[in-house]
Amino acid sequence: MPSPFRELIVVETAAWNQSESTFASTFGSTRPTGEADPKVLPLRVDTLREDTLEALPPWPEGVVVTGVNKHAQKVLHEGEVVAALYGADAARLTVAAPFPYDEYVLVLQGQVVLTSDDGSSQTFGVGDGFLVPKGWTGTWDMPEQYLEKIVVETAAWNEAEG
Repeated sequence: MPSPFRELIVVETAAWNQSESTFASTFGSTRPTGEADPKVLPLRVDTLREDTLEALPPWPEGVVVTGVNKHAQKVLHEGEVVAALYGADAARLTVAAPFPYDEYVLVLQGQVVLTSDDGSSQTFGVGDGFLVPKGWTGTWDMPEQYLEKIVVETAAWNEAEG
């Protein structure tokens, strides 16, 4: 790295806790013996914005407060974590059921305004990353066409999404 460098690292908790050395516990985890060398998955923002997403069923009745009930996704990777693209037309949604898992979000297009049930509100735009904690409830407002990359722990994803 010939110049200053920053990165965001997302590590699955169990793997982090099972690290076998100081170096591993600082920078990741060892992989089980016999597994093939892992491959890096490039997630270039410009390429992701052009990717084709697969339509999802409409949200249940009562979820869409205003806007269009149209959204889609594409799973990019599934291992210990799921990385996926998620996109939606402009809509304001009510998240009444507690969020089923911790979800890391990177906004790729548009913006989102999250308003918790306690009334606190935060706006996130292109390039912003944030974590929606398990159990969160409130309003998820996408005032324009929206695209995000998400990272979720696979077991939690499979339990919630089926």
